[in-house]
Amino acid sequence: MKPKDSKPKKEKKLSPTEAFRAAAAQQGLLPPQQAPQAAPPPVPAKEAPPASAKQAAPAAKSKQKQKQAPAPAAPPEAKQPAGQPPTAPDAAQGKKGKKKQPKSDMPRIEQIRRRKSEKRLRRAVLAVLVLTGIFLYLGGVFAGSINFFGDLLDTAKITLLPGDGWPAALDIDGLVDAKPLGGGVALCGKSELQLYSPTAKPLRTVQHGYAEPAMVTGNARVCVYNRGGKELRVESRSRTLATKSYDYPILTVGMSPGGTMAVATKAERYLAAITVYSPTFDEVYYAYLAENYPLALAVSQDGKHLAVACMQVANGSFGTRLLLYDMTKSDTEAGQAAVDIADNAPLQLHYLPTGELVVVCDGFTGIYNTETGQQVARYDYGGRSLLAADGYGKNTLLVFDTAGSSTASSCVLLGETLQQLAVVSPGVDVQDVALGAEYFYALGKKAAVGYTLAGEEVDRQVLPAEGMKIVSGKAAFAITAKEILQFTPLNSK
Repeated sequence: MKPKDSKPKKEKKLSPTEAFRAAAAQQGLLPPQQAPQAAPPPVPAKEAPPASAKQAAPAAKSKQKQKQAPAPAAPPEAKQPAGQPPTAPDAAQGKKGKKKQPKSDMPRIEQIRRRKSEKRLRRAVLAVLVLTGIFLYLGGVFAGSINFFGDLLDTAKITLLPGDGWPAALDIDGLVDAKPLGGGVALCGKSELQLYSPTAKPLRTVQHGYAEPAMVTGNARVCVYNRGGKELRVESRSRTLATKSYDYPILTVGMSPGGTMAVATKAERYLAAITVYSPTFDEVYYAYLAENYPLALAVSQDGKHLAVACMQVANGSFGTRLLLYDMTKSDTEAGQAAVDIADNAPLQLHYLPTGELVVVCDGFTGIYNTETGQQVARYDYGGRSLLAADGYGKNTLLVFDTAGSSTASSCVLLGETLQQLAVVSPGVDVQDVALGAEYFYALGKKAAVGYTLAGEEVDRQVLPAEGMKIVSGKAAFAITAKEILQFTPLNSK
C-alpha cells in the first residue's frame, strides 16, 4: 500500500466564468485587475509533457462558452497600438471569424448550370448531326422514293392534326383534273389548286391564274403549269417549292414519284427542248427535238430514264415516235433509243417497278425495254374503243366501250406482262377508273363499282351527284358535282 502522504495535492478547481476570465487575462484580452485570483499551479519536478486530449478539454469548453457569450469590450488602454502587427490570438480570432462567415453557393450553382448547359449543347449538336445525316441519306440515296425531309415532317404534322373526315363539300370553280397526293387528293380548277389530307383536312388553296391549267403529281408534290403558257409552279402540302418562267410556251410536263421533273417547251432552233430537273430543281439533263413534237413525258421511278412520246407525220401517214433516254449518260445521242409506232396515238406512259415502260395507245398497249427499245409484250384491243386507262405498280387497267350501248363498258385488268387478270362489266356508263394496290373502281355518272384484283365485285354505291373523277390512294376518292367521297373497298358487297 502507498503511504497517505504520497497522494498529489489537488489543484483548486475554477468555475467556468473564472476559467474564461483567466484565459482571457492570460491572452491579454482583460486588464490584470479583472483577472481572478487563482492559486498558482504546483511547480513540477520535471518538464511537463505536452497536454493530452483530456487536459485540452477545459480550453475547448472555454471556446464553446466564448461562442455562447460575447467577450466583454476591452478598455481603450488595452487596444492594440497602431502600426503593430496583430498578435497570435488576434490572427486566430480573425481566421475563426472567416470560418463563421457562410460560404456562398453561387460558384457551385454556376458550375452545375455550366455542366447542364454543356450537356444540352452536346445533345443539340448530336441531334443536328443525326437529322442532317438522315436528310442527306434520305434525300440522296432514296431520292426516287422520298422527296425531301420536309415531306416527312408534313406527313407527321398531317397525322397529328387530322381532318373531320369524308365526305367534304366540293368548292372549286371548274374542275380540270384530280390526282392522288401523299395519301390525299389534289384538285386542279380553272383558277386554283386545292390540296386535301387523307382525312379530308383542307391543306392549301393556291391561286394559279393560268389560262389552260394542267397538273402532274409525284408522291407528295404537285406541279401545275400553263399549257401553251410560260409559267409553272411546284407545290408541296405545306409550301411553294418552286416557280419557273420560260422564254417559250410549255408543251407538257412529266414527274416521277421521287420528284424528278421533265419540262418540254418550244425552242428557237428546234421543234422542242426538254429540261430535266432534280428533286432539288437543279438542271441535270437536256434533250432537243428537231423533227418530233412531244405529246407526253414520263420519268422513271429512280429518276434515271426519260420517255418522250412524239407525234410523227411521214408520207402523209400519222404515227408515234417513242424516244427513250438514259440520263446517266452525258452524251444524249449515245443514251437515246427510238421506236416508231405506226397508226397509233400515245395516250399514257408509265414505268413499271422493273424499269420497263408501258405505253397505252389508242389501238394497243405495249411494254418496251428502255435500253434497247424492243417491245417485250403487247395487248391488242381488237377494234374496241378505249375510254379510259390507269396504271399502278405492275398492273394496267383499260376500259372499253361497247358499240351501240351507253352502259355496256368492260374493264380489263392486265398484269406485268400484259396477261389478262380480270374482265368485268360494271353496268355503268364509265367516266373514269382508278387502280390501286388491292382494288380498282369504275366511276359512272350515277354510281361507282369496286372490284378486287381478281375481278370480284365488293362495293357498289349510288352517288349523291354526277360523278366526274376518281383517283386511287389507300382508298379511292370520287369527285362528284357536289362533294368528295371516300370509298373503302372490300368492306361491302
